[in-house]
Amino acid sequence: MNPVRAARSLWRAALPAPIRRLAAPVLNHALQTYVRAGARAPHGADRAEGPIKIVGYFSGAHGIAASARLAARAFEALGTPVERIDAADARLDWSGRLQTPVSASAWIFHLNPPELLATLACLGPRQLVGPRYGYWAWELPRAPGRWLKDGSLVDEIWAPSRYTAHALHGAAAPVRVVPHPFFAEDYAGTIPAPRRAAFQAVSLFDFNSSSARKNPQGAIAAFARAFGDDPDCAFTIKTQNGAHFPGVLASLRAQAPANVRIIDEVWPYADVKALIAGADVLVSLHRAEGFGLTPAEAMALGVPVLATAFSGNTDFMDETCALMAPFRLVPVEDPQGIYRGQTWAEPDIDTAAAALVRLREDPDLRARLGEAGKARVAQQLSPEAWFRTLPDAVKQAALKARAS
Repeated sequence: MNPVRAARSLWRAALPAPIRRLAAPVLNHALQTYVRAGARAPHGADRAEGPIKIVGYFSGAHGIAASARLAARAFEALGTPVERIDAADARLDWSGRLQTPVSASAWIFHLNPPELLATLACLGPRQLVGPRYGYWAWELPRAPGRWLKDGSLVDEIWAPSRYTAHALHGAAAPVRVVPHPFFAEDYAGTIPAPRRAAFQAVSLFDFNSSSARKNPQGAIAAFARAFGDDPDCAFTIKTQNGAHFPGVLASLRAQAPANVRIIDEVWPYADVKALIAGADVLVSLHRAEGFGLTPAEAMALGVPVLATAFSGNTDFMDETCALMAPFRLVPVEDPQGIYRGQTWAEPDIDTAAAALVRLREDPDLRARLGEAGKARVAQQLSPEAWFRTLPDAVKQAALKARAS
């Protein structure tokens, strides 16, 4: 039997459940203290060799998982081989624990601090030799204080946008902006989904990322204000994980008029792309974004975007390539309890509704914004542009691996 599983079985057999529940926080704190101490110890950053290793949730269906996959692909697209370590597998039973020190020219963790701590505990915090970089995503104006302190776990923090980098100001490690890379071949030749109406809007989000933050309610309100229940205008809101929040999903369905459909399913990525590609506009009236992967994907597909002019998406989006909704800052209110405290944006619904009407009435505007968005992604988010944002030490390691 796996020794960790054996230890867990012994733990369950030796102590009744109530005592285990009382002891768990103390043991968890002790484990975190051990991991932090081990990770902060000298780890050979100045003498490491070996491949670039990327650690992340490669099999996940969320943004931080996508960031790991995109980074690995970008290195490989530029000729640099990398090794992938799926943290999801490591966390299942700790079977991935390293028995001896393992060296890498760079350890790149696409994991936020809580997940990074858990993964370091599984792998062995003292066994990872080489410089460590943490790719962290945060959506509110200020990152948690514990995150800032846990900057000491890595040599440098990478943030997907200036907005997130600002939120990480004061961290115990330098912070660098490293946007997500995009690949033109992923979007060329995408076959659009069949049209349902003369004018089609689309929006996508994951309930696990907070419905209040993604603000589909605002998108529905803007669409209804623009078109009422006109059957020649259709709005598809593609969601996932709504079953975990049935009250929020039911409230969203109740708000939707007849020409708005809400689909709560997990789709293959090809179907998601086809849905976006078949739209006349992607609507993202978000209250905060760490980066804005879905708006960037729409731009890469040549689909116009209507988005809140706030947070991470403003790094690659402005009035020349998208329709930007003004906003005011308001206190965070999240019925799901995922976010609390601080402030985020409340987009102007009247302006957003007027923008939707303009898009419907002006096909030349749709074409112009679609081409401008595609050009912007190609210019700012290509693998080559992404590579230029990396620290010199990682660039040198990548070039060395490419030449070997």
